[in-house]
Amino acid sequence: MSRKILVNCGAYETRAVIIDDDQPFELFYEIPDSEKIVGCIFKGRVANVVPGTQSAFVDIGLAKDAYLTMTGVEGASGFEDEDLKEIYKSSIQDMLKVGQECVLQILKEPTQSKGPRSSMLISFPGRYLVLMPTHDQIGISRRISSESERDRLRAIGKKLLPKNMGLIFRTAAEGLEERELLSDLKILLKMWAKVEAKTKVAPMKSMIHRDLPLTLKLVRDYFTDEVEQFLIDSPEEHKTILEFCDFLSPLQRASLEVYQGPEPIFEKFGIESEIAKALESKVWLESGAYLIIERTEALVTIDVNSGRFSGGADLEETVFKVNLEAAKDIARQVRLRNLAGMIIIDFIDMVENKHRTQVVKVLRDAFKGDRNRPNLLDMSELGLVQMTRRRISHSLEEILKSSCPCCGGQRTVFSVSTIANRIRNQVMKEAARFEGKSIRIIAHRKVIEFFKADHESRRRELETRVSRRIDFVEGEPLEFETYKIEPILQGK
Repeated sequence: MSRKILVNCGAYETRAVIIDDDQPFELFYEIPDSEKIVGCIFKGRVANVVPGTQSAFVDIGLAKDAYLTMTGVEGASGFEDEDLKEIYKSSIQDMLKVGQECVLQILKEPTQSKGPRSSMLISFPGRYLVLMPTHDQIGISRRISSESERDRLRAIGKKLLPKNMGLIFRTAAEGLEERELLSDLKILLKMWAKVEAKTKVAPMKSMIHRDLPLTLKLVRDYFTDEVEQFLIDSPEEHKTILEFCDFLSPLQRASLEVYQGPEPIFEKFGIESEIAKALESKVWLESGAYLIIERTEALVTIDVNSGRFSGGADLEETVFKVNLEAAKDIARQVRLRNLAGMIIIDFIDMVENKHRTQVVKVLRDAFKGDRNRPNLLDMSELGLVQMTRRRISHSLEEILKSSCPCCGGQRTVFSVSTIANRIRNQVMKEAARFEGKSIRIIAHRKVIEFFKADHESRRRELETRVSRRIDFVEGEPLEFETYKIEPILQGK
């Protein structure tokens, strides 16, 4: 398998994609106007304790209180390498009281109906280790199968760890010498020292630690020797990676390149069109068959249809071939769209049990390497496969779209921030060829309000970037996603 990582660093958003065998499998977004908070640490105050569910709600200054459970943790900061048992043995009412101060870390992003999920088990992920400064347990990645290696790493952990702290050895730690692991640990201990110091002086309901920016997280979590090419279109970010990530091997440094092509990097490699397709419900397969992917509040349904495909000597063989092809692309679409929760897949009915077994096997194999821990059940008699996938961050549709403000939410459209970013990028691209000192943007009222919020800070920031005055005009009538950008010539 050949793997590439592409990173597009824009003025208003950073995007990245992981490509395996020339097909994109995972997309990442970092948008300042809608920043993610998974991995961030907050100082909050307990707003409510619910003994019946052994949970609590903590006010951390966001629109919705953070949800906190004490009986267990579904992975510290959403990383794959945890091997944790129950953290807290006492009842929640014995440990937390309304009004009590607490420090917690976000595990899952908030949704429209729920606040973020959090944990009091603080963790700091590094390249090889995950430090748990408030819990004295040593865990080792399940992917490290050698018992002798697990024993070696556990002994190193006991030797290096300060008292009453915990550690998890990530998969990348396998075979490393003690000095390399100690170097990683020292960085994590410094991060914890900063959090401890800031906790003492930070005001209530404030963020006291933010996780690494997207580019550095990609390097930390995905940039291995197996990556053939890591292309980034920002010389500044390329320099930051080389300076910050001193753990990179010579092979990795050779693979890290600045993209300097004439086309934007995502257009050059066809990623823009893949993103557009990933926002549609209908997905065509190479054979002419297609998938229908639909999200509801409770679950995701994926329906396999034979479409124009007519290959095969008989009906059973035709259906089997369609389902095999669909299984591979379903895994890719789920990861690309970052679909999570309960997922129901409706394959075309097959008569032979061996075909059912083979389709499920192909589906499971296609999910190998997915860090969101999918759990697949065997195919039912009705041809249905039920699966669950951990929800850590927002889906692609949730990042880029929102309920339409014009029709009362009966359909989804691109979100205000997504439209605003497209406007800003287009203005920056076209400003150089515009004559005159002013640019007119005709857009929907909601989009204009976005630019004029916070004392018009977003409008003024864009004006500074393009050295032009920006005038906004509300278009009537104008579709929510539609906008126009034009120069204002003298005398007009």
